[in-house]
Amino acid sequence: MKCPMLEVRSANQPQLGLAKSPSMMVTTCSKTTSTQRSLSVNAEENLSLSRSNSSSSESDGERCSPHNAKQSKELANNKSAAAATNVGARIQVPRLDDEETFENFFVVQPKSQTAEESPLDISAFDDIKPTERLVSKRNIQGPKGRRAARNPLKTLAARSDICSEYTELNTGVAEREVRRLKLESFGQRGNLAAEAIAGLASIEDFKSVALKSSSLPLQQMWLPYKRVMLLHVKGRTHVQTRLVAPVPTSMNRGDCFILVAGAHLFRYVGSFANVIEISRSKKICAAIVENKDLGCTATQELILTDGKYVNERQWRQFWSLLGESEEQPQQLAIADCGHEDEDDVFESSLIETNKIYEFHDDGLVPLVKYWGCIPKVEMLDTRKVLVFDFGSELYVWNGKNASTDDKRAAMRLAQEHFDASDAADYAQCYLNPINYAAIVGRRESTTYAKRCAQRPEWCMLGKITQNMETVLFKEKFSDWPELEHEDLEKDYLANAVHVVRALNGAALQKGEPYQEPNLMLEQANLGRGNFYYDNDTMRHFDIITKSTDKWQIHEFNFDAADAHKNYGHFYSAESYIVRWIYQISVTVRELSGKVSNRSTVGRDRCVYFTWQGKDASANEKGAAALLTVELDKEKGAQIRVAQGDESPAFVRLFRQLWQHYGRKVQCLARRAEWRLYQIQGNLSEESLIKEVQCDARQLRSRSSMLLILGSEGRVLVWHGCKSAEHTRAVALAAAKHVADQLPEDLFSCASATVQELEEGAECDVFKTILRIGEERNYGSLLESIKCYDYTLRIFNLSSTQGIFKAHELIDPLRCRDLHSPYPFSQSQLYNARQPTIYLLDDGDELWLWMGWWPLEDIKIKSEDRSSPTNDNRAGVNRWISERRAALETAVDYWRAKHGDNETVSFHGTKGYVVWAGLEPLAFKALFPDWSERNNIREINLVDGRTDVPTSISEMLAQMTQTEYPLEVLKARPLPEGVEPTRLELYLNTSEFQHAIGISRLEFDQLPVWKQTKLKKDRGLF
Repeated sequence: MKCPMLEVRSANQPQLGLAKSPSMMVTTCSKTTSTQRSLSVNAEENLSLSRSNSSSSESDGERCSPHNAKQSKELANNKSAAAATNVGARIQVPRLDDEETFENFFVVQPKSQTAEESPLDISAFDDIKPTERLVSKRNIQGPKGRRAARNPLKTLAARSDICSEYTELNTGVAEREVRRLKLESFGQRGNLAAEAIAGLASIEDFKSVALKSSSLPLQQMWLPYKRVMLLHVKGRTHVQTRLVAPVPTSMNRGDCFILVAGAHLFRYVGSFANVIEISRSKKICAAIVENKDLGCTATQELILTDGKYVNERQWRQFWSLLGESEEQPQQLAIADCGHEDEDDVFESSLIETNKIYEFHDDGLVPLVKYWGCIPKVEMLDTRKVLVFDFGSELYVWNGKNASTDDKRAAMRLAQEHFDASDAADYAQCYLNPINYAAIVGRRESTTYAKRCAQRPEWCMLGKITQNMETVLFKEKFSDWPELEHEDLEKDYLANAVHVVRALNGAALQKGEPYQEPNLMLEQANLGRGNFYYDNDTMRHFDIITKSTDKWQIHEFNFDAADAHKNYGHFYSAESYIVRWIYQISVTVRELSGKVSNRSTVGRDRCVYFTWQGKDASANEKGAAALLTVELDKEKGAQIRVAQGDESPAFVRLFRQLWQHYGRKVQCLARRAEWRLYQIQGNLSEESLIKEVQCDARQLRSRSSMLLILGSEGRVLVWHGCKSAEHTRAVALAAAKHVADQLPEDLFSCASATVQELEEGAECDVFKTILRIGEERNYGSLLESIKCYDYTLRIFNLSSTQGIFKAHELIDPLRCRDLHSPYPFSQSQLYNARQPTIYLLDDGDELWLWMGWWPLEDIKIKSEDRSSPTNDNRAGVNRWISERRAALETAVDYWRAKHGDNETVSFHGTKGYVVWAGLEPLAFKALFPDWSERNNIREINLVDGRTDVPTSISEMLAQMTQTEYPLEVLKARPLPEGVEPTRLELYLNTSEFQHAIGISRLEFDQLPVWKQTKLKKDRGLF
């Protein structure tokens, strides 16, 4: 049962009007004092503020400003800033009437009394001469309504809308210009980068810098590891690696444990640990040593076992790191292993306790999709902050493009959640992931607390940045790309499951909606290479080809193709580089649906295709990748195209793409021989003509083929009896085009003729060349009355990632209204990771193609080749479960397509099961060409398979059988569906006592190791 999904909110929510994010500042200003406090600093840190000394500063309001550069930078980076420029200091403007500017600067000096005042006589007034009086006084009146004159300085000083100070804006333009001029002074033509020149010009004294030791981490808080860590590796399907209490009681003999402690790295392998846990623990230790991960500096791992080769000194050191005394290490007893299903039970129960949150809206919101499930890489968004709670481990994962404010707030919430008293409440789950190790294995007491008042000290709260994840964090994911698997057989074991559920046949038969082929380059949709219509924006994109160039790749160089008309010829043993320069013309459609005459042509775009033939050498393939980078002067897109995976846009560059056997030199020498070519594609401008072996077994009744003799200029067009009209038209157009062009790759004559032939009415020359007999051993459909106006469907059924699912293969050259006769190739079956299963829907018949167990991946001795799965018991169980689920899925698929039929068993499913290398002729005829694989045939023959197809109903009935006689269970090979590690389950009650020696009840009460030993002694294991 999963944990309840609860959001995590901060216990100290901000008040109304305060900043929500921890990085935002809360500012408070008053007339007397002004403080500024950040949620991310201590409350005691107060910031000094500047006040204006002018008389009008009180009317403008006091303004708070930081007193140092660091706080100024925080304000400049604040989200609430109105502009991107930096805010500088407050600049005061001198006033016209202030005391400082005028009265203090323009000082009035008093007049000095140089002499005493002289006395004045009455007779002095006689010296004043009289003046003539004015006869009249003229009064001058100004215009009415005119105001009296005022002092302009006083008027200007009395205005309140003029500020006496302003805030300086530092744009940095002057500093950048000075820096640029300084860099130019060091030499404009120098070969050094600007950073290197700036470094040489630096005058800083690096001796005064105190460097830290490289052995110490840069950030001491929230490290994703502890000083001493005990890792528990347990599981079978999805191996769980969890941090447990570093005490001896956490260990048992049925699992593997890793002790990481600074310069020490120990790996304990329990005597009853399965091969999956052993392999996984080995990989984890290798990653720790290689990457110096989890704070470990050990150069190698020390392996501890319970066998006879016991190093007492290493054991004493191991126990001392776990807090035990080195004097009496023998007294420490490790718990025995548990029951046989313990790994699966604990694995699924631990996964259900996973809690995954996303920081959103100032809180940690549970991710419903991944709650109680295994994390996947697809959930790691670069713009998000995620919190993973695995009980004893809590990680805050920061995407590289996530906001700094979100990172700080999420870390604060994670710290509160980690310290909370109710965060370790797993009462609704089957176990507590913090202390579950105390009940793993055979214990005297199986009681433990599902609730913890607080997480123990050994639990870990770590902060992880994208691309800097630890191996312990990566192990929690089911599809982490850096975790490379060893050989396929061990990977198959690592994902082994006992129960594989069948798929929904109705959903499988319905499939996904049809989608046109679409090549996406530089965030632009190119469709099939000619046009693309966007239904959302109702815009029409025309793809205009400007030029196409082609180079042939050698091991150390490349050569340009000779002639443009030969660009469409490729060879399976060679590699090529194709450059395509194109433009995109954008138009819209009118309301009538027609394309508008107005269009906009974009820039020239470029893409480099690296085509690699299936028989090309590894050196040429590697050289092709390197030379593509050398040729790419335009810095365009680069796409690798393997033979058989060509997209419609790539094929359309040549209209007809010819694929020949071998190298060009060998092909030119074979122009005097008859050569057979298979036609693929539904459009004449997307024709793919592939050379196949010139033999009647490669003929296909649903296709049209070309038989060419280059020395005489003869082109024979052979049409199968069930060949569609569009297939015939494509083949005839290709024949006429090649007869007109006469490429040197095919012809050495001056002219060519085209002749059409029908299946069943071939000329004698055609029959002689292909050795066609009366039986027509290529699966001819001459006598078939079935209608073949459909496209074959293929589904790949596998549970490699732990979940049994189906993946439908899609024809790359598909068209909506035209069916493809042979859309898939044999290589798609044999190149898949084995063992695997394919379900083929051929209209009124189903096929289940079973792969093989790869012997090259199984390190067995030559005398054990009779049973290739001797050492892979868990893998065999999973392989059996997959086959049973595939059969059930096929029956449900048939029922969904043809309806229920309760009168017969399994709804009358018409289908067959075939094995790789042992396919019948009817199955081979479903593919355009087929080559025998004798090595695969031998593997399945040794494993007891036959080349006789078995009906799906018959095999499913056999695999669901629950009881077998004792003689059948002791014989080899075992019947289909019998699990080799649990043969006792198929014995009836009467034979169980005779076969095992004890009753079934007594057998179930024995420990697992005793059960296994008893079954081996009785020949039932």
